[in-house]
Amino acid sequence: MRLLIPFLLGTLLLAACTEEERNKLFKEADNILGKDLKVSYVADNGQIVKTWTVRDSKVTTHKTPNGTVSGYYYFWSEETGYVQIPILRTIIEEIKK
Repeated sequence: MRLLIPFLLGTLLLAACTEEERNKLFKEADNILGKDLKVSYVADNGQIVKTWTVRDSKVTTHKTPNGTVSGYYYFWSEETGYVQIPILRTIIEEIKK
């Protein structure tokens, strides 16, 4: 019974939110939790040029006030520290534990 009441209240709160508000909540949870990722840079010929490991973190991009994306991903890698790479040449994979 102790678990049922908080579960029902949480469900009720989520049901009262719009879809956009729910998406923001889930994105915030994802930002806080982070993930282990493998980020690869791909050349014109389709070959992977370099790969980085992102541990318990995220890969982000900057959006302008009108909502357009900057064209680059930013992240902190174990191998080299801060990295900035073009979105169009990037492959991001989650590392399963």
